[in-house]
Amino acid sequence: MNPIIQQMVNQKINQLDTKELIRLSKQYQIPLTVKQANQIMTILKKRPIDVGNQKQIIQLQKDLKKVDPSLYKKAEKLLEPYKSYINWPS
Repeated sequence: MNPIIQQMVNQKINQLDTKELIRLSKQYQIPLTVKQANQIMTILKKRPIDVGNQKQIIQLQKDLKKVDPSLYKKAEKLLEPYKSYINWPS
């Protein structure tokens, strides 16, 4: 991946907040409560996200699944616009 694009994606994801997450959920028609958005943000804010770091992305997936498997699916859908840049394993 182009390092400049990777840096831009990292910056966008690391700057997300609950309000933006709710806006994205409405835009993509993904039902998301404020509580669920806060849960996702708590996990995303544990450490700065590096979309090129496979181990970190796997840990992020595990953390989201631990909280709630349906929450993981919602987070994955919300991050869909960045999927081509995130090394998101299946």
